Amino acid sequence: MTRPAAAVLLTGSELLDGRTRDRNGHYLGGALSGRGFRVSHVLVSPDDPDGLRRDLRFLLDERPAVLVISGGLGTTHDDLTAETVAAVTGRPLADDPDAPRMVTEATRRVAARRGLDLEGLLPEMRRQALLPAGSRAVAPAGVAPGFIARDGGTAIVALPGVPWEVQAMWPAVLEELAAETGAQAPATRSLRFYGWGEVQVAGLLRTCTTDRLRVAITASSGEVTVTAGYERDDAEAAVQADALAATLTDAGPVFSSDGRAVDQIVADLLRGRGATVATAESCTGGLLGGRLTELPGSSDYVVGGVVVYSNDAKRRLLDVPADLLETHGAVSAPVAESMAEGARAAVGADYALSVTGIAGPDGGTPDKPVGLVFIGCAGPGETLVRRHEFPGDRATVRAWSVTAALHLLRRSLER
Repeated sequence: MTRPAAAVLLTGSELLDGRTRDRNGHYLGGALSGRGFRVSHVLVSPDDPDGLRRDLRFLLDERPAVLVISGGLGTTHDDLTAETVAAVTGRPLADDPDAPRMVTEATRRVAARRGLDLEGLLPEMRRQALLPAGSRAVAPAGVAPGFIARDGGTAIVALPGVPWEVQAMWPAVLEELAAETGAQAPATRSLRFYGWGEVQVAGLLRTCTTDRLRVAITASSGEVTVTAGYERDDAEAAVQADALAATLTDAGPVFSSDGRAVDQIVADLLRGRGATVATAESCTGGLLGGRLTELPGSSDYVVGGVVVYSNDAKRRLLDVPADLLETHGAVSAPVAESMAEGARAAVGADYALSVTGIAGPDGGTPDKPVGLVFIGCAGPGETLVRRHEFPGDRATVRAWSVTAALHLLRRSLER
């Protein structure tokens, strides 16, 4: 079965000059692919009438079944999406029958929440109700409605640029478009490695038969994920996917063969045991606690955490002995062990993770270079400590440290 094509156009000069990091392209591309569309392009266009028209025409000339535009639906001078779609598709802007009501109701909520004058806001806000003639308004999550317009065989979907608004408005539209185009979500097998790099995984993949599969390798923060997609009615592809999964699982350090990330695995293990966890962080500065609590329902197993950047804080809050710090230094296995055990006692959790290291760019020495990190995990029966030397800049070292801590907890829970 041929998958219907889709494209994504992100608008906003702030995405091009580095003021804002894109989240919508990642989200929309993933959602479209996961629902059975073939994403041909994700383009970023500036807040410039000529540039936006050029990029929109280019994508429409490709004749995708779906073209999603994100951004440019607000009230400022550089919000150009509605008028550009109207111009390129040869239609005027017009008052949509539903959009004025949507904008008025949303503006009323905003005015009440912020204590603003509704009547003073409405004239400007109602500009967002002007949509390309013949389009259909999509109810807003914020204030600006989206819209769906048609150009030949292409459904043009315009959504706001605010990520949470996109994620609230998009799922229902996606299902409608999938039903209309006949897109079918592919079957997918995902296997996640920790402890191997891309080179090792790629070498193993070359031994597998994959001509019926769409195989992708993704490396991130010390993990490697292999994803194999195929059509659900392709029995030969299903056999290849099963064989691929068996080969990878038998030969390599696969920690997940059902698509779950380490975060979800840790959450499931903690819930299954009725266990709790705490954190003690130095170089990661709370990132580990943030990652643990990112999943909904994490209050079931996360008790709390402590950020202890200075040696004094390590002594006062976690009872790390002063002579330990003096003898071994804050970045050491004994201090990581003491931090984990101190956090477990102080917070009253079943398990506690500790992270202490040198994230850089400064602070390294020949004996303790930038990227050196010690991670501890204190549990009911033992305390484990692992030494790592992570590559990259400060953000990378911190991200890899958080992932490594989660894997150490996973291994402790699986013992």
